Amino acid sequence: MKIVKCRDLGFKCNFMATGTTQEEVEKKMLDHIKQVHGDELEKMSEDEVKEIKYRISTLTGRGCGCGAL
Repeated sequence: MKIVKCRDLGFKCNFMATGTTQEEVEKKMLDHIKQVHGDELEKMSEDEVKEIKYRISTLTGRGCGCGAL
């Protein structure tokens, strides 16, 4: 099980993307961010958007996916 929380990415939201594969969770989270946080996403620079994607990838790539060290 892989989990990424919106709060882990700096958004003030309680959404959690869950799934069994890294790709599934990344897609769910990116879709959520585009739909719910689209206005914030538009204000971000290209580098900030890349950082968000990198964080998602890092959190889902860890052992259980919860982001705990």
